[in-house]
Parts: sequence; C-alpha cells; structure tokens
Amino acid sequence: MKNFDGASSLMASVWLGVLVVPAVLLVVTGGVTVRTVSGVALLALFSAVYALAFGLVDHWPRGWTMPRRHLFWFSLLALVAVAVALVVGAYAAYLVPFFVAVIAFPLPLAVSLPATVTLVLGSTALVQLVEPAAMPGALGATLAGPVMVYAVALVTRRYEEKTHLEHQLALARERESIAVDVHDLLGHSLTVVTLKSELATRLLDTDPAAARSELEQITRLSRTALAEVRSTVTRMRSPDLAGEIEAARRALTTAGIDAVLPDDESVAGVNTHLYSWVVREGVTNVVRHSRATRCEVLMDADGVEVVDDGDGWDGTHGNGLAGLDRRVEDAGGTLTLTAGPGGRGTRLSVSMTGGPR
Repeated sequence: MKNFDGASSLMASVWLGVLVVPAVLLVVTGGVTVRTVSGVALLALFSAVYALAFGLVDHWPRGWTMPRRHLFWFSLLALVAVAVALVVGAYAAYLVPFFVAVIAFPLPLAVSLPATVTLVLGSTALVQLVEPAAMPGALGATLAGPVMVYAVALVTRRYEEKTHLEHQLALARERESIAVDVHDLLGHSLTVVTLKSELATRLLDTDPAAARSELEQITRLSRTALAEVRSTVTRMRSPDLAGEIEAARRALTTAGIDAVLPDDESVAGVNTHLYSWVVREGVTNVVRHSRATRCEVLMDADGVEVVDDGDGWDGTHGNGLAGLDRRVEDAGGTLTLTAGPGGRGTRLSVSMTGGPR
C-alpha cells in the first residue's frame, strides 16, 4: 500500500503478542463456544486495526489534518474495543495499554498525560463497576501495563528529542563553519583580484608585459578560489566516497593540480564512510594551502593517504584536521601528517591497522 509505514507498523505490532493472554484465557475458562470464537476474532480485528493505524496515520485518510487522522484511528479502535468488551467482558482491559500507546507516542506531554490518567482511572473504575470479581487482577492491564507503556513512550520521546537537538546543533555548527570559510575565501580572493585588476588596468599602456603577468595571476587566483569554494560547498552534504572522489577531481582540476585518484572506491571496505571524510579534508587542504602541482590519493582496506608535492606541512593543525583526527580515533584508526623529503610536499596518512602504512 502506498505511503504505508511498514517499520512503524511492525514496531507497534510487536506488543500485540500480549493479546494472546486474553485469547487463551477465553478458551481455558469458557471452552470453544460462540463467545470464545467471537472474542478471539474481535481481538484479531483489533490487532489488525492497531497495526494499520500506526502504518497509515501519517498519510491516511488523505487530505485530513494530523489531529483529525489521530482522532479517526482512535475512534475506530474504540469502536472495535467496545465490541470486544461486550463479548469478552473484563478481558477487554488488556486493550487499555494499546490505547495508551496511541495517545502517548504521537501526542505532546500536555495532552497525553491527562488523557492517559483519565483512561487508566476510567477503565479501572469500569471494571470494578461491571465485574468486581475481576479485581484486583485486572489492575495489571488497566494500571501496570499503561504505566509501563507510558514510561517507554517518555523515554523514546526524550531520546528522539535529544537526537533531533544534536542533529540541529551539528547542522548549525556546519553552516557556521561553511559561512566563515566562504567569507574568508571570497573576501580575501576578491580583494586580491580587485587590486590586481586595477593594477593591470594602469599598466596596460605603460608596461603591457607587467599587465599580462598580473592578468595571468588573476586567472590562477580565480581558479584556486573557485576550487576552494567547490570544496567548501561539498561539505554541506553527507560524505559519500564515490562522490568525494569525484568532487576532489573537480576541485583539483579547477585549481590546476594534477589529480591521481582511485578508480575503485570499493577497496575501502568497511571504512568507506571514514575515508570519505579523509579525502574531503585532505584534498581541501591541498587546494587551499599547498600550492601543489600534483595530488595523489591512495587507499586500501588498511588505510588511506593524500599526498601532494606542494610547500610542505608547517606543523599546525586547523579545525578541520582536528575534527578529522577525532573521527579517525573514534573509528579505531591513527592519523599522521608529515612533510615530504626536503620539506617539500605533505603526506596525510590514516592507518586502520594500528601502525604506519
């Protein structure tokens, strides 16, 4: 069925195993009678409607607001529950925790708490009034079960809220970092381009050779700035190794740097996600800082390296490298950054074996 949320329906259906208890009690206490068969059938119908409710409430009935959809499914379940109660009597108390779930999981605390308290007190009082002999045994269904379900709903809600907040904070930090990067990149690059353009204009008539040199520098600077912006914008999406390799190719080519990149990203194995971050940060640093003419990325299941022939590492770690170091450490790897022979070039190496590559 289109728009049916199978995962939500399956998670909700796990708890329906509880309804085996009243079904068995019906058969044990009453034998195979019309009442027993009808009761079991109605319990099965309630289970089916309950599973459908969690799978369809976000999309069906179409065109309805979310509160109206919740009310529709709650009312439908209530109608079936009334039929169950008329046939099986106090055994219908086993349905109370499911109504608590329907209330507690989707609705805010200010609405779900008083509604749950009302449902618990009302169902307990009803059983006491209609079948007092079923008490206090029915308290397990009308009180203990609902309390447990509501506690689970609260814990689940807190976890989801925490996860959502952490996601929002991560997005805010990423956006702030990107905003700073773009401002720094474009601010500096455009300022230099403007100054060199003005100088080239003044030199056109008096020193054409010097003007040409300035224009050539402007071209190189523009290419580098474009590559840096592309690398920065790439960070706005979640890293994917194949996409990162292609983005690295575009950025290096735009900056006029020869790119030697892996043709088969599957060699990364289980480290695909981590290697995506390594390629992203490593190539970004090459484009921004190295003034290299060649950059090579090497990888296999044991590690990954980003090597360039530029100015060489100066021993400093920026925020990007610090963050990458934490990711590698959390994944059980080791990150090392070294300068090449004679101080030329930089080798960023990540080993997943505990030792050097």
